[in-house]
Amino acid sequence: MAAAAQVIRLDMTSLMRNDDSMGIIRRGIGSLLIAGALTLLPGAVPASAADSIVADTECCTFAPGPYFQDLGEIPLFVNPVDANPHNVTSTSRGPDGGALFRSQTVAADTTTPVDGAQYLEAGTYPFFCTLHGAGMSGELVVEGDTGAVVARPSITVSIPAQSLGKVRKSSRIKVRVKADTTGRGIRIGARKGSKAITSSPKLSLAAGASRIVNLKLSPAGRKAVAKGRQVAISAVGTVAFGKPSSAKRNLR
Repeated sequence: MAAAAQVIRLDMTSLMRNDDSMGIIRRGIGSLLIAGALTLLPGAVPASAADSIVADTECCTFAPGPYFQDLGEIPLFVNPVDANPHNVTSTSRGPDGGALFRSQTVAADTTTPVDGAQYLEAGTYPFFCTLHGAGMSGELVVEGDTGAVVARPSITVSIPAQSLGKVRKSSRIKVRVKADTTGRGIRIGARKGSKAITSSPKLSLAAGASRIVNLKLSPAGRKAVAKGRQVAISAVGTVAFGKPSSAKRNLR
């Protein structure tokens, strides 16, 4: 399969160099590269009809576009043999504060999904390679006639009842996170005022799943909650491509 994918990428690059009318890489070519590439993106519609975004082997541009996809699809970024490392990154910010859609930075002879595109409404979305700036740019056009937009990841954070004495003794704070939709890259943190006192590693939750996370206080966090009859704590949860969620509670 790797050998076949390499031949396909070379053929696409050759076609686009020889004929500018092939600037729009249409349906069918990218579908041969997709099997297995999207298995790590839960909730996404298979991108069997989406164009593959292709880098030119001569640095540093993308092959002529624009590139097209239907609603709910995830295009692939194809970095051909002999190309420099590149990525595909939206020029706009999403609700999580990161790029609205983005791929990993990959070396030559590599194909990777452009995650976040499945959440886009119909429209035209500029992108660029962060390694090479505005000179390496293109446009992703999301067509609204077919498919359906995938619901953006959504989480709800709350702070369960717990005694301040137990928090001090265990050096841990309990925070509950519920995934309203499938969520990846979930992070939970807690603060006292503006001071960060703890944070969690990344979590992944299926839609409807809920988990209580025991957040270990940092040394600064233990100091922050060491005194007083009550302590006001806030918790914030973030999820890739979705809006943050927050909660507050006075611990006594």
